[in-house]
Amino acid sequence: MSSLTQSLDFATRAVEKEMGQLTQSIFFFSDGVQRAVVDGMFDLMEPKTWRPATLTRMSSDAAQAALHLSRFVVPGEANTAWEELGNKLEVFLLVSELPEILKLRASEWIELPDLVERAYSLSAYAALWAVEGVGHYYSDAYWERNGQPKGLLLEESVPVPEKSLLMLHAGIGLSFADRLLATITRQSPAYAVHDIIEQFVNLCRDNARDGYLGPTVESLGLVTREFYPDMVGLVDEHLQDVAPDLTGYYWHGVGRALYFSRRYFLPVLRTVWDSVDIEASPGLAQTNAMAGLAWAATLVNMRQPKIMEGILHYIEKSPLADAFSYGVSSSIMMREDTTPDEGFVSVFYEHEPCPGNQKLVLNWNKRVAGPAKTALRNIYPALKQRGRLGEIFQYQPLADVVNKLGASSVADPHAATVQ
Repeated sequence: MSSLTQSLDFATRAVEKEMGQLTQSIFFFSDGVQRAVVDGMFDLMEPKTWRPATLTRMSSDAAQAALHLSRFVVPGEANTAWEELGNKLEVFLLVSELPEILKLRASEWIELPDLVERAYSLSAYAALWAVEGVGHYYSDAYWERNGQPKGLLLEESVPVPEKSLLMLHAGIGLSFADRLLATITRQSPAYAVHDIIEQFVNLCRDNARDGYLGPTVESLGLVTREFYPDMVGLVDEHLQDVAPDLTGYYWHGVGRALYFSRRYFLPVLRTVWDSVDIEASPGLAQTNAMAGLAWAATLVNMRQPKIMEGILHYIEKSPLADAFSYGVSSSIMMREDTTPDEGFVSVFYEHEPCPGNQKLVLNWNKRVAGPAKTALRNIYPALKQRGRLGEIFQYQPLADVVNKLGASSVADPHAATVQ
């Protein structure tokens, strides 16, 4: 079963490379639906599926599937469901079409400051992903031209705007992970996997500026979960051996990838919010995966806060609710740093849900508005001043961050403030 799934993954990637971008997008979309159905068929073949406890859970899952499907047909729910899907496709197309959008030619060498300027010529919403893509593109081009990079983003090497640094570091991490993970499989000898993970960590340390290691390492989780899902546990195992202090960043990246995963791309048969406990083990892995998932959902849907209202339905009683709040607030810090003073950021977290739904108002203030305001008022300025913004790419309770920074008179980051 596992080799069949792996073969389907390899086939999917091969077909995608041969398609035009529009056709590729349609294939990507339909593959997500097909994957959900195929996975369901595989589940029926497993003996554990027919245990009484599992059958009870399946009944609940069937009810949830009907609920997800209704989001696309029920008035009111349908609008936000389609908007969320449209936002995902917009980001997907932006990333896949970036070379053409920025007029980049494979044979042409372009200095990084020029690439960054082109990325920021796009809308503020698009610029964030464009800067990340530019980091990926520049790292690939540098490696092909000069060999393995060292000092790629050090201040003396590239004079780029400070606001571009977080996502540029995420971009070079994507490049390193893409290149290195392609050389191993789940069947590779343990020493070979260990060497690749060690090489990745060394590349990150050799090329990241002080305080920006986090986003570079986080990309390893994103690439692993998106393109090599069967290797998520294996990579984690070796990263814990090579650099255990960096595993939080890795699982944050895994969570970010989950939001765009083909398995959960279309929230009809299953929702990613109910699947974090399946994708990651309890503790550090789960909390960081939830934070990374919330991070992606916030950034993608920031222009439509109503979408986040719907997501809060799944978070209300989740044991990972604090990690969700951290993901929301840390993504807002990152967005503020990358595209400063953009109005849609404050419009998002200051959004007021329908006052008639007091429960939703309280939940919004507790899980979105309160943590975001605390983060922007107290945590973001302190991290930036100390050159430690890269730390927001892994989960940390907001109160702990405040204490570490020595901030005083800080309000409860989860306090609900109802006007």
